[in-house]
Amino acid sequence: MNAAIDPALIEEAARWFVLLASGEATADDRTACAGWRTADSRHEAAWQHISAATARVSGIPRQHAQASVAALNATGKDQRPGRRRFLAQLGILCAIGIAARQGWRQSDWSADQRTAIGEQRDLTLADGSLLRLDTDTAIDIDFSASARLIRLRRGRIMVATAPAPSPAATRPPFLVETAEGRVEALGTQFVVRQESDSTQVTVVQARVAIHASLAEGAPPILAAGEAARFGRQGIIAREAARPGSSAWIKGILVADDMPLADFVAELARYRSAPLECAPAVRQWRISGTYPLVDTEGALAAIGRILPVRTQPLHPEDPARGTLVVAR
Repeated sequence: MNAAIDPALIEEAARWFVLLASGEATADDRTACAGWRTADSRHEAAWQHISAATARVSGIPRQHAQASVAALNATGKDQRPGRRRFLAQLGILCAIGIAARQGWRQSDWSADQRTAIGEQRDLTLADGSLLRLDTDTAIDIDFSASARLIRLRRGRIMVATAPAPSPAATRPPFLVETAEGRVEALGTQFVVRQESDSTQVTVVQARVAIHASLAEGAPPILAAGEAARFGRQGIIAREAARPGSSAWIKGILVADDMPLADFVAELARYRSAPLECAPAVRQWRISGTYPLVDTEGALAAIGRILPVRTQPLHPEDPARGTLVVAR
């Protein structure tokens, strides 16, 4: 998805596209659409984006399409009888605009592999490499004679690359691509996490090379026991891997003098309903090991260690989330 295109223009292009494809467009409609496209290069870019996106329309989640149709019906526009039959199509195309506004995250419906919140999954790749997907993770897999590429759309993965079938075997490099660049495996086991504005890498065995998308020069190399966070320009921070940073692979959260806010935020990734930390206790520290598969048990455990308790985030509706507060 081209992030440079204004989502409002994508939605406008979607309306023009469906109108012209509906069989209901008049000569004046077609002239007006042509005028709109030529009036601004950004309009034409939006039109081309929608033209390409229609090939993927059938996979857009039903709830997105239904929400778009409902919104369109509420406007009272395009309600002439001859056009009602393609309102659903229009809603689906406008859902593309909604996805554009919400970014890469909302495109996960088309990912090759996904995990639900609270789920972890193991995969064996075509070359024998092992992959573990953490909670709420989405990836694409591009394996062929010329590529071994994992695109991490969101979430966190652990990669354990398989050795070459023979010492003389030549294979394409094993790469994990994120929004900020690529991580190249150098015979290794490592963890990659896509954060909101950066990529976090932790090396468990051997080494990796960090190829930030806009960086120049030789890529920095991380060795076993090192971790780094990088953006498109290069490495932002580099340090020794924190104790237990890869324990999530075994379903465990290891806290080593961790701020309670960070602890709660990590648990929240494994819960469908929101989990938040009250400002008064955010900087309290906690240590220990806690189960990620039983977040309620983990919350009960910290209540035995620290003077905290849980309460509904919205008292009028306890199902809408949980807040950790001081006792």
